[in-house]
Amino acid sequence: MDRRPKSNGLELHVIHASLYRPVLFAGAEPGVVILEIATAFALVFGVGIHVATLALAAFYLTALHSLMVSIAKDEPQMIALYARSLSGHDFYFAHAGIQASPVVPKPSIPSVK
Repeated sequence: MDRRPKSNGLELHVIHASLYRPVLFAGAEPGVVILEIATAFALVFGVGIHVATLALAAFYLTALHSLMVSIAKDEPQMIALYARSLSGHDFYFAHAGIQASPVVPKPSIPSVK
């Protein structure tokens, strides 16, 4: 690879793919894949080996996993993003229609009278 400076004085540097590609297990988020496998094992070995539990575990591992893979293609950290969005519900006010009057927040520091 040629690392000599270009005419503008900048060097070319290669960025390794592991620095910008998300970490995924089988195309989905690692936490989701671990939860899927643990649930499937709990169904099969915890409840018992029956046709219904095997069918439910197979459905869970195929249909739900393919859904999570398609979600991870759009946003690789969707579960963490969703969990973080749940923590802000008490802080932010709900948005109303465009014609609604704005909500006046209560002051966090009481005023001295």
